[in-house]
Amino acid sequence: MKRTGLKVLSVLLSFVLLFSLAIPAMAADLQTPFDDSQFYHQGDYSIHYRVIEPEGESKGNILFLHGFFYSGESFKPMADLMSDAGYTCVLVDLPNFGYSTRENADTELIPRETLVEGLMEELAPGEGWIVAGQSMGGGVALNIACDKPESVQALLLYAPAPINAVSDGMKNLMTSDFMGGMLSVMLKIAVRLTCLVRLMMYMATMDWDYSMQYDLSTLTDPLTVDGSGLGMMYMAANARPTDYAALAELKMPILLVRGDKDLVVSGSMSAEMDQALASAEKVTVEGAGHMLNETHAAMLSEQALAFLAENVG
Repeated sequence: MKRTGLKVLSVLLSFVLLFSLAIPAMAADLQTPFDDSQFYHQGDYSIHYRVIEPEGESKGNILFLHGFFYSGESFKPMADLMSDAGYTCVLVDLPNFGYSTRENADTELIPRETLVEGLMEELAPGEGWIVAGQSMGGGVALNIACDKPESVQALLLYAPAPINAVSDGMKNLMTSDFMGGMLSVMLKIAVRLTCLVRLMMYMATMDWDYSMQYDLSTLTDPLTVDGSGLGMMYMAANARPTDYAALAELKMPILLVRGDKDLVVSGSMSAEMDQALASAEKVTVEGAGHMLNETHAAMLSEQALAFLAENVG
């Protein structure tokens, strides 16, 4: 088994142990999770999304892509503020998260970038998009920018995490019924450990008060959807890796924001991405952790609006 594969698996299982503690003893409603829920359909996939419209004429379209274990709700605080400022904001649940399709052996796999690009074209044919992504969503946003540079007017990246390739042997292990079943069991065992959930939230936010007041249902409810465990394994096994050479060719304005207390994205990962995105405007937020798009929503929204006004118009 290759060292890279072992590293990917160990990281994935570490996330499982840390964050899967949050699942409540109830089933999530796949049909109508929110009053404004909508679904984009392509192949075997049903992709859940919400649109937050501004009052009056829209200044542009912003697509928000969440991080691992989360859903589009993680960007809701920022989306509300940026919609108030005149932008049409779209919150997307990537496959295997939120209320979108869970992948398994019967799914004819479509890359998540292709699915998101299809949604963008359906919602605003021929129009440009500002794409925002946090953590895993930042990696997906970068892939989309490489695919469709003519459609991406700007990138807003928050603690973006690169995506690593997985060997074929590791893919087979990760997508086995054993691995999916193990993850599901771990989720069920950890379901009632709320105190540990709060601790893990603190590790992600580096803000104890915020973690204690956090509505855990926004995180945990989607994780009760059947097939979540196996679906996450499929996602991790088949995710398209980051192409650093392609990133270096991106020409659109890029705002790259990190917290100086981020415990998830390592310094070496950040340095490699910084080198590839040499022209990006880089900002470090003091005291912020990995989930800075939630804890510092007001600050980051103001910052993003100023960046867009200067670089996109």
